[in-house]
Amino acid sequence: MSEKKAIVTGAGTGIGFGTAVELGKAGYDVVVHYYSSKEGAMEAVRIIRTFGVRAEAVEADLSDINQIKSMFARAIDFLGGLTLFVNNSGVTKKSLFEKTTIEDFDYLVNVDLKSAYFCVQQAANYMAENEIKGSIVVVSSNNAFMQRNGISVYGMIKSALIKMVKHAAIEYAKYGIRVNSIAPGWTLTPRVEKDNDIEEICKTIPLKRMAESQEIGQMVLFYDSPASASVTGNVIVADGGFILLNDELKAYGL
Repeated sequence: MSEKKAIVTGAGTGIGFGTAVELGKAGYDVVVHYYSSKEGAMEAVRIIRTFGVRAEAVEADLSDINQIKSMFARAIDFLGGLTLFVNNSGVTKKSLFEKTTIEDFDYLVNVDLKSAYFCVQQAANYMAENEIKGSIVVVSSNNAFMQRNGISVYGMIKSALIKMVKHAAIEYAKYGIRVNSIAPGWTLTPRVEKDNDIEEICKTIPLKRMAESQEIGQMVLFYDSPASASVTGNVIVADGGFILLNDELKAYGL
């Protein structure tokens, strides 16, 4: 049983999948949370176990506080503790401001914001009560810093997640618990590859490449390493310089 024990939410696909696998590769026992991506979660568990560590998949609808509590109880029981929590779970849903419905708004707030708040609370409270100087990482988005069309609710929530991290970081600092965030931009996941023209999108990114999910996992590892022992309330933007643009690409020689 590893001394490094992690829960990753939304780990049946995309960034969460890549992060969970990177943690397993680094010697963590991992609970892979999923809701609708059971097949992917089981594959992540299979891969993680090949590294000689323990892994288990746990299903939960994180918009339901009772299922949040149940998921943490089951995960911590399996792990025998908790030293790292990665809040990655969420959905992307576009909606023009003028056409956003109450149902759209509530759905995104419940799934992307409220669930994150109470998951972080569960993880941090467990660490505090058990005198664990653990690490919590919240995956946000570079949309927190942009005003792209059709993402008024999604972008607002991603900004709120970064603000939430700062509040959690200062309030849990007295326990030695660090809380940080990562704001990825375009990330090369199976869903992104399926639904988009990767080559054309990369032309709009200053570094001409998307992030990869395992890179986000490596950033999580940095946050949980001695190298970031004094880092809390921080955000790493991983978008190839996309949010730096304030002019046409050719104005930068791109």
